[in-house]
Amino acid sequence: MKQASVKIQHRFGAWLAVGLGATLTACGAQPPEPIDEPIASVEDVERLEQVVDTSLPLVQQAYSIESEKVCDKHGGNWKKVGRQQAYACVLPASDAGNACNDSSECEVACVTGNNQVEAGQKASGVCLETTDLFGCRAYVSNGVVEHTLCVD
Repeated sequence: MKQASVKIQHRFGAWLAVGLGATLTACGAQPPEPIDEPIASVEDVERLEQVVDTSLPLVQQAYSIESEKVCDKHGGNWKKVGRQQAYACVLPASDAGNACNDSSECEVACVTGNNQVEAGQKASGVCLETTDLFGCRAYVSNGVVEHTLCVD
């Protein structure tokens, strides 16, 4: 009886080993499939990050730029701005200093020359010089000064 018990244990062990082997083989990792597409080169990646949609308004162009290299390429100044001092691209406006009566006449915005003009007064302004919108400014809309707006 003892021999029969040992034979059953050996058979059970053999079947267990075969079963585990089959299970592990079926669940095992498959070798990766070969990639037929070429891997992007550094030049390809650099070309991708340098695309800026120049049909967008100037402020949106500036905010879409994410690196100093691309900012420099577009004539901007990569600097810390705002209260959080986060780096951003500040682009110059080609109409900086031009007289205006509304922001629609400027690349960036129409503001008063100084913030001493009270809201509601008729006034002309000047086109903002850059896309840096941080600080306190009184904007001009339809020839009327709006309340001073401070952006941190």
